[in-house]
Amino acid sequence: MRMVRKSRRDQENSGKKTKEEHKSFELLSIKLGNADIDIIKHHIFILIGLSILTKLAILFITPAIFHSFVDYFDLGFYFEHAVKLLDGQLPYVSYSFEYPVLLFVPVIIALIPALIFQSALAFVYTFQLLMILCDIVTILCIYLVALKIWNEKTAFVAGLLYATAFSTAYFVLTKYDAFPTCLLMLAILFTVYGMNIKGYLAAGLGFFTKIFPVIAFPFLILHNTKKSSLKDEILAVLKVMVPLSLILMIPILIVRPDAVRTSLFASGGSVSVYANTLTYTVYLWLSGVFHIGIGIEGISIVMYILMGISMLCLLYYAYIDGEKKPDSLLKSLLCALIAVIIFTKFHSPQYIVWFTPLLCLLVADDIYKILMFYAVQVFGYIEFPLMFGSFYTNPEYTNPAGSGGWYLTLIFFTLQYLVLFVLVAAIVSPRGSLRKLIGNKTT
Repeated sequence: MRMVRKSRRDQENSGKKTKEEHKSFELLSIKLGNADIDIIKHHIFILIGLSILTKLAILFITPAIFHSFVDYFDLGFYFEHAVKLLDGQLPYVSYSFEYPVLLFVPVIIALIPALIFQSALAFVYTFQLLMILCDIVTILCIYLVALKIWNEKTAFVAGLLYATAFSTAYFVLTKYDAFPTCLLMLAILFTVYGMNIKGYLAAGLGFFTKIFPVIAFPFLILHNTKKSSLKDEILAVLKVMVPLSLILMIPILIVRPDAVRTSLFASGGSVSVYANTLTYTVYLWLSGVFHIGIGIEGISIVMYILMGISMLCLLYYAYIDGEKKPDSLLKSLLCALIAVIIFTKFHSPQYIVWFTPLLCLLVADDIYKILMFYAVQVFGYIEFPLMFGSFYTNPEYTNPAGSGGWYLTLIFFTLQYLVLFVLVAAIVSPRGSLRKLIGNKTT
């Protein structure tokens, strides 16, 4: 009898979820219906156009104005593995591969025109086009999320910020991070509009594209418990992730148990501390400037402890937060991503792609935060490609310790992290506090 009651209860809960997700499209239509559809279409058309123009501008300006380079190393790496597929070599099975399996979705698509035209350039241009399309999806997600939370004006400003984020645009054209980022933003979009299962599916696909979208799962789950229970949401995640794992990972593990390793797990424990990390910056200030005898590995351990504490605090806040507003979800995700990025001992400048959409959503209603947002973009663009090779490489600064170039590099990275910290603090602090702080200083 208890089993029957439990079964009926499960069916009722399942039915409620289905009805809620079925109504989510109606909610989206209602939300858009309250706004002027023509204005929305006009906004989206402008944002897509500006996004494309920004990318074309960055391709021209980087070599022509700043005499720097457009980094095609990663695209060449993707093409190399596309050629291996043609030779019958399977990643993970025939050789070790340090990226998740869904990277091969754009790789295989870009390979088709390369075969048709017998040109590696066709692969490069197609891959870039695919990443631009992913980036357009991200813009649409930003606009629709902001439209749901705020209004048309703020939605347009948020989209405008992302469309003109020039440092991010550089990496959209040269890496594949736009792909997992758009999946993460789809997960946020679906969640904000009440489509929980689709949100979990998008985040799950993001995880199998590049590992960082997995960070969103606990925050999505806790946010969704506003209208459900923690147990139900965990079961919902399992219903999504178990089939995905069976399809995308288990077959490879059966053939080669040690095959599936993401870049984080494969290289995270073996690499030295990168020169553009916060860990390295703190180490140089302590040992190189103030001559305090502390090892870099000790600082790295402290950084990882700080990361763990930060994540626990964010999860605890998300758990006890009774209102569970969408903007709280965005702030928690932003802080979690930033914590993971700045406290690790390895760093790629392209990580700016991961959190830029969240920044755009959270600064769009404040001119001071917008100015700081563009400051973050300026620092990101100077870091890479302008300073790379001339002032630093992954393992070290290029100028001798104590020289003017060495101090310039150290001060640059110090200011870069400081600006990011201040911006994130302003975002999570009470509304208007940054303006008041600036106002008090000027008076």
